[in-house]
Amino acid sequence: MTYWEAYEFGKKFLIKSGIEDYETESHLLVEYATGSFFMIDFEKVMTKEQEEKFFEALSLREKRIPVQHIVGSAWFYGFQFIAREGVLIPRLDTEFVVEQALETSPDRNIRFLDLCTGSGCIGIAFWLLRKEKCHNDRGILSDISPEALSLAKDNVKALSEMTEKIGDYAKELGENVEVVSSDLFEAFEGEKFDLIMSNPPYIAVSEMEDLMPEVRDHDPRMALTDEGDGLSFYRRIASECKNYLKPDGYLILEIGYDQGESVPEILKEAGFGKVRVTKDLAGLDRVVTAHR
Repeated sequence: MTYWEAYEFGKKFLIKSGIEDYETESHLLVEYATGSFFMIDFEKVMTKEQEEKFFEALSLREKRIPVQHIVGSAWFYGFQFIAREGVLIPRLDTEFVVEQALETSPDRNIRFLDLCTGSGCIGIAFWLLRKEKCHNDRGILSDISPEALSLAKDNVKALSEMTEKIGDYAKELGENVEVVSSDLFEAFEGEKFDLIMSNPPYIAVSEMEDLMPEVRDHDPRMALTDEGDGLSFYRRIASECKNYLKPDGYLILEIGYDQGESVPEILKEAGFGKVRVTKDLAGLDRVVTAHR
């Protein structure tokens, strides 16, 4: 079976399995099984071992194991992050947090905090994308989950070694971005930041059963829901944040599609100004930006 034939077979298999993005995922699984660039080597014939690996991957995907867990990585803002069970998978919607952070951050070196960092994708991507403009940004990635902290450290290390793909400056990532265990602001008494970003648990507990099985059964529950109305983390961040955010600093938060009114109201009541909501590619409310 050639790589192309495997790709075509994979598409049909994934369609029958109810996978929406069957073309992209079949492509990813062929490359995962072969270790080759599919579009360059599509006429190559798979070895027996590669075929077995490919069919095993399709079987796992049929069971709704996330494709990122199967291949061991996830792309986020053009960077390849390690992905593994027990930590929230980086997703396209969260890129809008980074986009807003890039738009609001000043053209000078800053100090930033990425709360509830998970894989570290927000803070790491932000630092890498800012590097050519501001050479000495300093950042902290924080989380309460040991699994998340371990993966964030691994991603800092892995991306700092990708100098050929990213640039020589990537090697400075580990020197400028620190991973810290903290329950929100607990570990940062007396510290101040120019920018605070977060994708906190925001799904109401009543909505958990309605999630796709890839999310509900494989992303960590503590990264998805606050076991309440989905707003408790926003209330905590809004009430505590001003002790850690410098004057003229920005707070940038990912929100659920139905929180475009409730979260801005929480921030306004806490005294934040210039509160605005940004929509994602589907036209749904996705990010709230607030100014101190």
